[in-house]
Amino acid sequence: MGKILMLTGGGFHPFQLCSSIAKDFLEQTGIFTVEVTEDRNRLMDLSDYSAVIIYTQGGELSEEQENGLLGHVRNGGGVVGIHSAADSWTTNKGYMEMIGAQFREHGPMADIRVSYSEEADAIVPRVDKSFVVYDEFYMLKRHAKEALTPFMYGWWQERQEVLGYVRKYGKGKVLYTGLGHDERAFNNPQFQELIIKGLVYVTGRMSDATIRLGIVGYGPLYAMGKYHAENINNTPGLITTAICDKDSARLEAARNELGDIPVFTDASEMAESGLVDAAVVAVPPNVHAEVVLPLVERGLHVISEKPFAITTAEVDQMIEAAKRKGVVLSVFHNRHWDSDIVTLRHIMELDLIGEVYSIEGNMVAYQKPYPGWRTHKPISGGLLYDMGVHQFEKAFQIAAYSFEENSQRPKAFVYGNCLKKAWHHVTIEDYWRAYVKFESGLEMQIVQSNLCAAPKPLWVVLGTRGSAVIESWDWEKPAVVNTYVNDRLTRVEYPIIPPCNIPDYFDRLAAKYYRNLADHILMGLPLIITPEWARNPVAAIELSEKAALENRILEAEFVF
Repeated sequence: MGKILMLTGGGFHPFQLCSSIAKDFLEQTGIFTVEVTEDRNRLMDLSDYSAVIIYTQGGELSEEQENGLLGHVRNGGGVVGIHSAADSWTTNKGYMEMIGAQFREHGPMADIRVSYSEEADAIVPRVDKSFVVYDEFYMLKRHAKEALTPFMYGWWQERQEVLGYVRKYGKGKVLYTGLGHDERAFNNPQFQELIIKGLVYVTGRMSDATIRLGIVGYGPLYAMGKYHAENINNTPGLITTAICDKDSARLEAARNELGDIPVFTDASEMAESGLVDAAVVAVPPNVHAEVVLPLVERGLHVISEKPFAITTAEVDQMIEAAKRKGVVLSVFHNRHWDSDIVTLRHIMELDLIGEVYSIEGNMVAYQKPYPGWRTHKPISGGLLYDMGVHQFEKAFQIAAYSFEENSQRPKAFVYGNCLKKAWHHVTIEDYWRAYVKFESGLEMQIVQSNLCAAPKPLWVVLGTRGSAVIESWDWEKPAVVNTYVNDRLTRVEYPIIPPCNIPDYFDRLAAKYYRNLADHILMGLPLIITPEWARNPVAAIELSEKAALENRILEAEFVF
C-alpha cells in the first residue's frame, strides 16, 4: 500500500474541503493511505512516503523544505501537482524546475472539454478519451529545461492548451494537471480517475503486463463471442488469445472475424495450453458452474456471462473456489453502466428525492417470445434470469444508497408471483413479479412480462421528498423528477445521462466493464462487479421463484 503525503493550503481555493474529498476517494481504492497537512516542514523528511500531492498556492519554501522535496523526487519518489501547484513557491527556482511549468493566466469557471492524447495510454490507461468538467482553465508557461510530455489538452478561445503533462526528474516522476479549482472538479469521476491513476504512475505501480483471455462459447446468438473479443482487444492491457467452442462452424467464424487465432473444442485444453491467463465463459446459464469451476481450479481468472448461475448453491461454490485459488472472479454485468441507472444514481447523489423507500422496475410488453435456449427454462433459468437479472442488479444499486453507512448484510423478505397463460411454444414464464422488502421498510419490485398489454414506466423510484420516473428506453425523453422544494412539489425534467443515441452504445458499456477488470488485475484498483455483488440478483430471483411456488414469504440477506 502506497503512503501519500498531501500538502495543501494557502491562496484562494477550498483546500480543506477538496483535500478531504481527495483523501476519501484515494483511500477507497485500497492501495493508498493519505495524510493531509499544511505543514511545509513535513517536506524535509519524506522517507516514509512514496509520493507527494501538491495542492497549494503561493508562499515560499525554505532551503531545507525545498531540498527535502527535490531530494525525494531525485531518489525515485513521485509528485502529483494539482492546479495551483503551478502557482506555488514561484520564487523557489528548484521547485519550479521540478514541477515543470508556471501558472500564466486562467479563464472563468466553465464547462471544459478535456481530451487525452495517445500518450495517455502509458500514463493513465483506460480512461475516457474525452470528458467535461466544470473548472477553471489554467494556462501555463514552461520552466523545465528538460522535455515535458503532454498527455491532456483543453480548448480555450479557439486555441489548444496543455492541461496535463508528465516529466522525469532524477529517478522520480512528476505528473501535473491544471484541473482542480474546487470541489466540483474533485467530485468529478473522471478527475478522480486521473488523480488515482496519476499516483499509480508516479509511484511506479504501473504494470506493462498484458492479460491474455480465452473465450469459451463463440455461439451465434447475439454474436456475443465476437462482442467480447473485440471489446477485450480494445482495452489496453487485455488481449484475446484463444477461442473455445464445441461447434466447428463457430470456430471457423472466429478465425474469419478475429484473424488466425488458436481455437479449441475443450475448455480444459485451452486452460492448459499456456495461451491464456483468464477466460470469459459465454455459455448458457445452466452450465456456467460446470465450465467455470475447472477453469478456476487451474488458476485462471474467470469472467462469467450473466446471470452468474441459476442457483445460489452454484454461485457459492464458484466464489469459494476463486477465494481458495486466489483468482479474480467476476460477472459481465455490462448494464451496470446503462443510462437509466446512471441517471438514477446521479439523482440519488444529488439527494433530489430524499430517502428512497420504493423501487419499481418494469420490463413489459405484449409480444410472442422468440424460440431458442433463452426461452427454454431448463437452460436459461426462466424469464427473470435473462433481462430481469439486469433490472435486479440496477435496483440493488439504488438500494445500496440506503445501506452504505449501515449494515452490510441487511435482512430482507422475498415474495414472487408468476403466470403461464399464453405463450405455450416456449417454456419460460409469461409474467413475473418479484418483490423484496428490507427490514428497514425499503421495498423493491421487478416486473418482467411478455403478457402486458398496458405500458408501464421503466422505473418509478419513490423517496421521502419526491420521485424519479424514467418512462422507457427512449433516451431522448428525460427522466421526470418530482421534488419537494419550498413547501411545494416541483416537476423537473432531468436529462438522461450520458447521451445514448450512439451506434456504439453497447460497446461503451462493455468498455467500462473491461477497463475496470484490467484496472483491478493490473493496478489493484477495486473490482466493481464482485462475485458477492453478482450473487444478489441470483439470490433474489431464486428466492422469489421458490416463494411463488410455495406461496409463502422467505427470508434473505444481501451484500452491499
